Amino acid sequence: MINEQQEENFIELYSFEQKKYSEIETELNVDRKRVQELYDITQARTEAIQKVRTKFTTKRKEAFNNNFKEFYNWYKGETKECAYCGISQESLTKIFQEERILPLNEATKRSSGSLEIERRDSTTNSYGKDNIILACPLCNNAKSNLIDEQSWKDCFVPAMKKYYAKLLKNA
Repeated sequence: MINEQQEENFIELYSFEQKKYSEIETELNVDRKRVQELYDITQARTEAIQKVRTKFTTKRKEAFNNNFKEFYNWYKGETKECAYCGISQESLTKIFQEERILPLNEATKRSSGSLEIERRDSTTNSYGKDNIILACPLCNNAKSNLIDEQSWKDCFVPAMKKYYAKLLKNA
C-alpha cells in the first residue's frame, strides 16, 4: 500500500530532481510497478508542477540559481491575480477561454489568458524574486519595458480595470 510519504518522495524525485524511473526505483527501494503506481496516483500534481516548470526559462533559472523548487515555491506563494490591475486568474480564464470575449489566437502566448511573470523594473535584466510579479497579459503587454511600474499604476490601471469590468459584465 502506498502512503503519503512515498507520494511526497516520488514527487520530489520525479518533479523537482527530475530523476528517471530507474533512479527512483533505487532511491525508494521499490520496483517499476510501484513507481508506475506512484506516478498514476500523483499524476495531477506532477502535471501541475510541470506546468509551472514551463515558466522556468533561462533567465529565471539564472536568477534562481537553477533551483526550480525555489522558483516553484515563489510561484505557488503568489496570489493568482494581476499585481497591477488585480484581475484574478479565474476572471482571465472566463474572458479568454470560457466565454471567448477576446479572440483566442493559438499563435501568440498571450492568447491563453494566463497570468504571466513580469519584471517590475524592466530596465534591469533581473528575474530575481524581488523584481518579478504576476501580471495579466494585457497589463504585461501594454506596460512592456516602456513604462515604469508607478506610472503604469497611476495612469493606466484605472482604465484597465474599467475595461475588464466591461468584459466581465458582457460575459
